[in-house]
Amino acid sequence: MYQAVPALRQLQVALGGSFVSTRSSTVKAIRKNYPQADALHLRSMWPKFSAGYRQMSESDLIVTGSPNNSLLKTFRAKKYMVFHGTYAYLSVNEVRAMEHFDHLCVLGPRMMQVVENAGLAGKASFSGYLPFLEYPQKDAGARQQFLLGLGLDPAKKTLLYLPWGKPYGSWDLIAEKLLREIPASYNLILRPHPSQSVTMRFRDRLGFMRLQKIIKARGAAYLDLTAQKLPLLYAHADLIISDGTSPAEESLYYDLPQIFVETERFSRTVVSRMMHAKNSDKKQIESVIRLYDCGKILAPQTVNLERLVQDAIDGAHQYADERNAYFKFAFGARNNDAQKKLIESMRQYA
Repeated sequence: MYQAVPALRQLQVALGGSFVSTRSSTVKAIRKNYPQADALHLRSMWPKFSAGYRQMSESDLIVTGSPNNSLLKTFRAKKYMVFHGTYAYLSVNEVRAMEHFDHLCVLGPRMMQVVENAGLAGKASFSGYLPFLEYPQKDAGARQQFLLGLGLDPAKKTLLYLPWGKPYGSWDLIAEKLLREIPASYNLILRPHPSQSVTMRFRDRLGFMRLQKIIKARGAAYLDLTAQKLPLLYAHADLIISDGTSPAEESLYYDLPQIFVETERFSRTVVSRMMHAKNSDKKQIESVIRLYDCGKILAPQTVNLERLVQDAIDGAHQYADERNAYFKFAFGARNNDAQKKLIESMRQYA
C-alpha cells in the first residue's frame, strides 16, 4: 500500500535498498513522488521471474508495513515490521499474527501496551514514528513560498481536510460542504485518502472533476491528489479537519488545533464498536476515543461552519493539555532519538 511509503522512505534514504510492491499503482506513485527511489514490481503471475522477487531473494533485511506471512516466509532475510500508520485500533490478536517477524518497531507507549499484552515484548523496541523524520520545522518564509506555489494566499489561515477512505470516510459527505460553507477568507486544502487518489476509480475521478469546478468558483482552495508531501501540508496548516484517524494524530506533532468529523459511518461510537469486536479492553478503547477530546466536532448537519472554524482556531489553547497528553501516549517524546537508534540498529544489514 502506498500509505506505507512515507515511513519506509526514511529508512530507504538512510540505508539504501529498493521498494518492492505487488501493486503496480504503488510502484508508479513511488516513481512519481520519489523519483530518486528505486521501485520494483513483484508480479502475482510468475512472481519468481519479476525484478521485485529477485531483489527480495537477495536481501539480508526486509522492512515492511504489511504482515504478509505467506509471502515473507519465502525469503531468508531478517524481517522487521514497521507500522506505517498510527495503528490506534491495533488489537492483541493482530499483534500475535505478527509473530513471524524478527522485530516489531513500536511507535510509542500505547502500542507497546498492546504488544506486551500479546506476549511479544521480547521482539519489540521503540522506533518512534518514522515519518516524523521528514517533518520540517515551521518557518514563515517556507510557508509563504509553499502556499503561493499552490495558488493560495499566505495571509489567510489555512485549513487542511484529510478524511479516511471508503467505506468509513466522510469525503463524499463533507468535502463539498466545506467548500460551499467555509468562506474564501480561509484557504482550504482538501486531500482525499490515498485509496481514492492513488488507486483512482472512474467514480472518484468524476467526483474530483466536480470538486475542481467548485474550487475554481470559490477560489482559495486546492485539491491535493497526493501531489504534495504530507509533512509540508501539516507544517503550513493552521487547522486540521479529519475523521479522527491517523492524520489527526500525526498533525499533533505540530500541536495543531483540530476539528473532528463525526458521521453515522465513523464516530466515537463506531470506533468503540469496532474495537470491542476485536476484543480490545475498555481501557484501550477509552484511550483511543480520547482523541475526540482534543478539539471541536463537525457533523453533516452542522451549520455556521465559519463560526466553528474560527472558534477552533481562537480556542486552540483550551485543548492544549489534551493534545499534548494524547501525543505523548501515542508517540512518546517529540524528538527523533528512537527513530535514529532504529536506523543504526539496521545498518548491520545494509
